Amino acid sequence: MNELKKIKLSDAHIESWPLTLQEAVLRQNDFCLAVEPERKLCDQCDYLDFIDNRLVYFSVEYGSMSFDFNELKSYHERQKYAFTKEPLYRALGLKGKLAEQKKSIWDTTCGTGKDSVLIHHFGASLTSFERHPIVYLLLQDALRRFPLLDFELIFRSANFYDGKLSSPEVIYFDPMYPSKKKSALPRKEMLIFKELVGEDLDAGDFLEWALSKALERVVVKRPLEAPPLKPNPTASYSGKSTRYDMYKIFSHRPASF
Repeated sequence: MNELKKIKLSDAHIESWPLTLQEAVLRQNDFCLAVEPERKLCDQCDYLDFIDNRLVYFSVEYGSMSFDFNELKSYHERQKYAFTKEPLYRALGLKGKLAEQKKSIWDTTCGTGKDSVLIHHFGASLTSFERHPIVYLLLQDALRRFPLLDFELIFRSANFYDGKLSSPEVIYFDPMYPSKKKSALPRKEMLIFKELVGEDLDAGDFLEWALSKALERVVVKRPLEAPPLKPNPTASYSGKSTRYDMYKIFSHRPASF
């Protein structure tokens, strides 16, 4: 887990805070939220604010960020995917009609939630993990506003999960890409996200854990030109700018921890 740091939260609109945010304030060992007057926060520091019925993160350097799962879900529905041709669908080992898909998948790096929403759209039985407290709170709020997405979101690094979920058939892992020198900056949301999360320096160790826990396969998302996180994946599935390296699990293990 990340080192616990105080997170500033504006007290604006406190009377309209949803129950999820009220409960997060009480979970000091998880989120360490410090509720402060709005007038003390504006343009002086990074902070969270509940405004217009959504939780928003404000970065002094880059601006604001929140997540909208309704918009993401609508986008995927408009695409009318030929699923069997989609690299991620194939890498995850999904087959058959959408209504029949219930393969158990853990998205262990939920991040902005975009891949989780897509995997959910594919029809899998999905559990998503997020270990950064601010990112988790933004994701939780996005789920609150769009409850039709019925996947479970857990605040924890998956390799430290101590609950009672059965081991998944598939573990999906999208480590933060290393910074690249470019003349053009990436879009604002990714700048804010990288400011918050940084690089996944434990990616190699995490992959080894995933290979010891998944029942069927592990899928790692990589930039198209990047080397595999671990040499010799069983197969790779490439899109226009992204590649999914799949590592097949050949040994059998019990279905629970």
